[in-house]
Amino acid sequence: MERINSSKPIAHRAICALILLLFFFGFYQLSLRLISQIQYHQAKNLLLKGYYGLAVNHLNKAAHYQPGDYKIQVELGNTCYKLAELKTDAEGAFLLTRKAKDHYLKSFQLNPLDAETAYGLAKGEARLERIYQYLHPEKKDNPYNPLPWFKQAISLNPNGMLNHYVMARYLYSHDKEKELLSVVRTMAQIYPSVHWYLKKEAFWLPPAKDAFKAGLQQAIEKNTSNRDAHKAMSYLLAGEKDWPGAISHYRQALQYRVNQNNTKAYIHLGRLYLNNGQFEEAEASFFKGLDLSRTKEKDLERLYYLYKKEDYTEKLYQFYQQVSRRFNLSSRMDILTAQSLVDLKRYYQAQQILIDINQKEPTAEAYYWLARIAKEEEDWDSMELAIQKATVFDPTNSEYHLLFSRALKRLRKLDRAEREAGLAIKHQIEPSPWLFSHRAWIRWDRKNYSGALQDWKSAIKLKPGRASFYAHAAEVCRRLGALTLAIDYYQQAIKLDPDNKKYQKRYRELIADS
Repeated sequence: MERINSSKPIAHRAICALILLLFFFGFYQLSLRLISQIQYHQAKNLLLKGYYGLAVNHLNKAAHYQPGDYKIQVELGNTCYKLAELKTDAEGAFLLTRKAKDHYLKSFQLNPLDAETAYGLAKGEARLERIYQYLHPEKKDNPYNPLPWFKQAISLNPNGMLNHYVMARYLYSHDKEKELLSVVRTMAQIYPSVHWYLKKEAFWLPPAKDAFKAGLQQAIEKNTSNRDAHKAMSYLLAGEKDWPGAISHYRQALQYRVNQNNTKAYIHLGRLYLNNGQFEEAEASFFKGLDLSRTKEKDLERLYYLYKKEDYTEKLYQFYQQVSRRFNLSSRMDILTAQSLVDLKRYYQAQQILIDINQKEPTAEAYYWLARIAKEEEDWDSMELAIQKATVFDPTNSEYHLLFSRALKRLRKLDRAEREAGLAIKHQIEPSPWLFSHRAWIRWDRKNYSGALQDWKSAIKLKPGRASFYAHAAEVCRRLGALTLAIDYYQQAIKLDPDNKKYQKRYRELIADS
């Protein structure tokens, strides 16, 4: 019994020693992992700041403490790939890209199910292929081929759009049309909204569009992203001016996720109806959108320009008549209505709307349009009065001062016309050669030839390719007696417009007089 009892302390000590050993081993492993994670997070912070070289050092330390962590190897691959992008020499970029590939390979060996690693290998291999071809143009056999890795990445993440997208670009750059169209078709099936990005690509040509439509049709049949698939199909058909098809698919799109049907959606549907000449349906859709709108006047302005763009001015006026009865809007909408009437040459009706606006609350824009109507009717006194009021309400509007100057010039009030032209030049957003030329003619009429020459010089500086500016400057120089300078200007005018017989005749006369 004593022997048995004496063996118990030994067993206890052995167990305790084993526990301590396991504890210290586990603690050591945890310490290594903790140190590795600290290095890893330091590297991530450096990457955010663009310090890629320093980040690599920390990532290498992290990998040293945790050689079995595939994520660290992926990050090393990504960082080396980024450093290769910054290289200006091909050989340096090639070596760094190859280093990136080595890290991706280590990661893939540690975790062969990681799609990000396979994608890294694909893009690294693609760059190596490209640089190798540049460095060794005489070699026909390129040892690098990214396609297997692209396929591997897609098999690991079949719905990963980035993998498909980059592969599509690669296939296009290597004239692999059949494989490209297959990828495009697959992209349409799994993510119809990618249409917005694909249409900017160089390979977005009729075959790719047809492949995408085929993929969309499959997505629709399988009830995959129905709303997005029908919308994408609608936009494609609209691009082909198949308005009935575009309308049909867009209407079907609006039947899914109905809570997403907003002002923009109904305005777009209305636009499709408008393009198809279905005016009543267009108006009904527009009003649906306006009923939902929180910015009715802004959306109405969009509709105004939409009708104008399609040259449906008569329909626009009818639409705004309904709008005015249905909504309580500001004078801005009344001015848009008046503009549509001016376009239709219904000046009396437009005048009444603008006069009503000014009786309620005078605005510069309303007076401006009254001036435009007066100009069309050649009522120069009314034009002068209206545009003068517009400049009072908005004294920094260059266009108003220009129109006022033109009215005054027509009435031969040249002193004030020149002053208003100066204000138009002063308040213009960008310097205009035409404004300087306008004032130059006023100064010409006032026999202020030095001032006119200065303005035409400014016009020439802004638009040196305009032959008439040189010819006008030449005539001013002739009036000033500067014949040599006049000849020089006419030479420039003839150089720009060699078939102008008037310039040639005046040039010959100046040569004869000099």
